[in-house]
Amino acid sequence: MKWITRERARVDRIACPWLIRRFIDPAPAFLFVPAAEVLSAAKREGAIPYDVPNVELGHRGPKCSFDAFVERYELDDPALAALAPIVRGADTDDRGLTPESAGLYAAATGFQAMSRDDFDNMAHQFPMYDALYTFCQQQVASVARTPRVLFVCLHGAAKSVVGAAYFRRIAAARGLAVEAGAAGTEPDAELTPAAVKGLAGDGLPAAPQRPRPVTLHDLRSASRVVSFGCDVVPQAGQRVERWDDVPAISDGYEKARDRIVARVETLVSELARR
Repeated sequence: MKWITRERARVDRIACPWLIRRFIDPAPAFLFVPAAEVLSAAKREGAIPYDVPNVELGHRGPKCSFDAFVERYELDDPALAALAPIVRGADTDDRGLTPESAGLYAAATGFQAMSRDDFDNMAHQFPMYDALYTFCQQQVASVARTPRVLFVCLHGAAKSVVGAAYFRRIAAARGLAVEAGAAGTEPDAELTPAAVKGLAGDGLPAAPQRPRPVTLHDLRSASRVVSFGCDVVPQAGQRVERWDDVPAISDGYEKARDRIVARVETLVSELARR
């Protein structure tokens, strides 16, 4: 995927590419352009804009773009949760937010000054973020991660969303502490209306609100993967279940839902026995 932001990066616009490369996109292409050109260039290049006003992956209230990436791509890593306020403090005026924030700001300012361009800056700063991430891992070493089942379909817009929604409901009803996520190998721009309407009628929210791609973090961290007719290769040897016999949501929500629910109930029962 292509990612685009303002040139002359310092903190957030280096931290976000590091996050993308390490946890989201296995082959990212980064573009840095003048601030006034980001949105037009994004449209022309088919790139995802970040850290500019009025985009999804930008600042919201006290939070910075790094926070937006963590939330949008469901990066449920305790070490990233610890790293986010360090970046936030360094990127905003709240330098006292963490003990490390002021130091990160100082180092990033120095790297910005000594780098030839933004790509040289990334090369200089990425090892610093690797070190900060390792530091955060040590700080949260005792924090237990909640297992997560990843549901994947081609467009991340219907079957995977329904599967994740019903898994959350059924797992919660049985007291099973396992989370669920939904993603697509070739995600659409929007969720399928039939899936959103059907889930709403069942009293369930559709999440995420927009389809998202399968990330590197998903492939490393999901405890179990469910695939609806697409190939997914986890990176930690996780088991993949193929539910290729589930009919298309477009052929009837109830029929597809009932098949998914039956499969989810079996999966939850299996996980509860462990």
